[in-house]
Amino acid sequence: MKLTFIIAQVFGLLVFIFNIIGHTKLTTKKVYIYNGICNSLSAVQYVLLGALSGALCCLIAILRNIVFYKYKNKVPIYILLIYISLVILLNFNFVHNVLDIIPIINVIIYAIALFTKDIMNIKVTGVFTCLLGIIYDFTNKAYVTVLNEIIDGIIGIRCINILRKNEKYKR
Repeated sequence: MKLTFIIAQVFGLLVFIFNIIGHTKLTTKKVYIYNGICNSLSAVQYVLLGALSGALCCLIAILRNIVFYKYKNKVPIYILLIYISLVILLNFNFVHNVLDIIPIINVIIYAIALFTKDIMNIKVTGVFTCLLGIIYDFTNKAYVTVLNEIIDGIIGIRCINILRKNEKYKR
């Protein structure tokens, strides 16, 4: 087994730990901080595994978190459009197969969900991105991150069920 592969899995384990801690945080600021830590560690992991599209999307997600946090509840639509354009343009040279499109799709649709500020949209989109992430991570040998995606998906489904029981989301 290559040393870089083992180091990449260690970074995945760190992402897993910080992600679990991040799920316990109740303030937006702390969630963005832990998400930024996870994205930074994931970017390193993806570079070590040669998954450059995923690494770049993680770095772009850090930028999204900073900008969305700065604007709090009033992110202008032009910021979202610039973000989506940036994701597409920066990843243009890193797409070598269909799987390289997965992180691009994930960061774009998740940014749109965050833009809506609707927690149900965010949670449903989060579960969908977890499913796509499992495929991307497994094919790029980010095995610990696959476990992380599975747990994120389970937590997301649990949150969706709780929200559905809430009167506000009953339809």
